[in-house]
Amino acid sequence: MSLLTQLIKALSPNLQSQQDHDLAYLSLACDVSDLERRMREIDHRDRHASPGRAFGFNTL
Repeated sequence: MSLLTQLIKALSPNLQSQQDHDLAYLSLACDVSDLERRMREIDHRDRHASPGRAFGFNTL
């Protein structure tokens, strides 16, 4: 592992990937219809990602 990668990981140990965030969001669904709605939201976001969202910046 490169020194830069080690430094970034050491400075930000709590960073989660977008997939981790998505799985956590899906796990909060209260029933099947809520789960399906959340899955559609994620699919829609992925297809229509703005440049800011592509880099993980929250626009809300």
